[in-house]
Amino acid sequence: MIVNDVGSYFELIPQHEHARIAALFLEHWKDPALYNGKRWNELLFAVRHHDRAWIPLDAEPLLDSHSKPYSFIDYPENEKINAYENGIEDVTDKDLYSGLLVSRHYASFFESSQTATGRTFLQSERKRQDNIRKELHYPHTEEFHMKVLQFCDDISLYVCMNNPGAAKNEEVTWFKNGFRQRFIFLNNKKIHAHFHTNDTINIEPFPLFSNLEVTINGTIIQKQKLVEKGIKKTYRDGKPCARQFRFVSSNTTGS
Repeated sequence: MIVNDVGSYFELIPQHEHARIAALFLEHWKDPALYNGKRWNELLFAVRHHDRAWIPLDAEPLLDSHSKPYSFIDYPENEKINAYENGIEDVTDKDLYSGLLVSRHYASFFESSQTATGRTFLQSERKRQDNIRKELHYPHTEEFHMKVLQFCDDISLYVCMNNPGAAKNEEVTWFKNGFRQRFIFLNNKKIHAHFHTNDTINIEPFPLFSNLEVTINGTIIQKQKLVEKGIKKTYRDGKPCARQFRFVSSNTTGS
């Protein structure tokens, strides 16, 4: 769950909803070498379903010791890893290559893990990845597609986690200095995003073939009701909400 603290309430955005936005971004990707290349459909499936592990966890949110819903960042590790394993297996059952990408995505979170559970998960997933690579005869698209998947994940997190209209110094720390991925079709320039208005986001250099409008669906839950009724009932009775944004190039802002 993505958890945004907004004064008297929390805004909760399910991870699988965030993945839907990531897939929309991919569907508008400008580089023809990607969607005309091999394994495009498998990549799209991986991006759309990379966070399906969270579906059962997000259906029943948990509260931490401060009466705040756990987010995907601070969710208890054992439960999270169990869900990751189930999610990877679900995707792999549908498509081996998609499963390889999702496995690598989740495993990357534990490359510097200091816990036995985290290190065991990392080792197990690396074995899974090696087995899939052998079965697929070592697909040459893997590294490129991993970079694309993680960029789509990051840009979706950017719009889901930041307050609408956030100034640069108010943004989530992860994205203040641009995104980590670089692409040949953008001349390997670093990609930056910022809010032009509350609902318009500039991205430069622009990786899409057209401006993109998205609606992100979530749930608002009142903090006071959490105290009175607990998380299960409060979430079940929560108010649906929607964020609407437009991704544009700075050359087309306002058009």
